[in-house]
Amino acid sequence: MKNKLSVTLAIAVLLLSSPCIFAAGTNDSTVELKALVTKIRADVRAGKTTETALADDLKQFDVLLAEHKGEKTDAVARILYMKAMLYVEVFHNDAKAAELKKQLKTDFKGTELVASLEKQEARQAEAKKIQADLAEGTQFPDFNEKDTAGKPLSVAGCKGKVVLIDFWATYGAAPAGAKFQMSWQLTANITAKVLRSSA
Repeated sequence: MKNKLSVTLAIAVLLLSSPCIFAAGTNDSTVELKALVTKIRADVRAGKTTETALADDLKQFDVLLAEHKGEKTDAVARILYMKAMLYVEVFHNDAKAAELKKQLKTDFKGTELVASLEKQEARQAEAKKIQADLAEGTQFPDFNEKDTAGKPLSVAGCKGKVVLIDFWATYGAAPAGAKFQMSWQLTANITAKVLRSSA
């Protein structure tokens, strides 16, 4: 978990220091947040992973937000966002993180950060809905795609046919290769049974 937070905080540091995100000069809130994230990263590496242990850091988020009150920019919004991420990644307190994200969406409505967060949440909600629709005993949701030959492919077009849908990825070559071979063997067995029963 420490590695995951370190990666998250490292990405935040890179984003905050990237010259392509912030035009000429740096925003004071950006520099201050970068320093705070660096301190938190060191504290987490030192084993501080509770709200009590990181209380001073948590207060510093509030200090920064108070210093930049009235600035409705992405740079200031990132302060609140990083505090929410601390609650998710380190404290595992999703309720508090959700509360902070709600505040972020209210206080920084109209910023690119909030727009991006809302899009991400919409994608996550859609993914959860699709996952819920894939529960055992439910009808598989229809889709319209193209097969490898470019012909239309949909669940409705396969009605009355035996269909094997296998979701796999290209990473992890050895497990994927073994799974691929098992899928082909299963397909051959099903095909043989269907052919025998229709004969």
